[in-house]
Amino acid sequence: MRGKQPGTRDRYVIRMRDGTLVEVTRKVYLEWYQSERRERYQKERDRKYGVCSLEVLNSAISEENDPEEAVFRKLCCEKVREAVKELTSEEINILYLLFYRELSIKETAQLCGCSRTAIYLRRKRIFDKLRGKIQDLQ
Repeated sequence: MRGKQPGTRDRYVIRMRDGTLVEVTRKVYLEWYQSERRERYQKERDRKYGVCSLEVLNSAISEENDPEEAVFRKLCCEKVREAVKELTSEEINILYLLFYRELSIKETAQLCGCSRTAIYLRRKRIFDKLRGKIQDLQ
């Protein structure tokens, strides 16, 4: 295994996806976390380059066949559109950079000419504003 390896311990424990802890050997522990890191890397790379997984396609197909889910989704989208219409152009630009162009907070801050903390706080305020407007629409 390449990279920094953890020091030796008395026990090695892996947290399963359901939250249970399983005691394993050092070799199993190292292999498990290497595969976890590889999976996270691949998902991040796929998201960055716009690659779609079979899981996403299967969930999209199953949602298309459920008319109630489609109606609910459409109503939610309409509420979000109405709430976004009331945002300022600067707020819309921040959302565009963060979520449509999928830039990091650091990259967005560089483009806007402000600090990462400022972008983080603006994003939080925008979400709070949208949450309030969407709740008002209900």
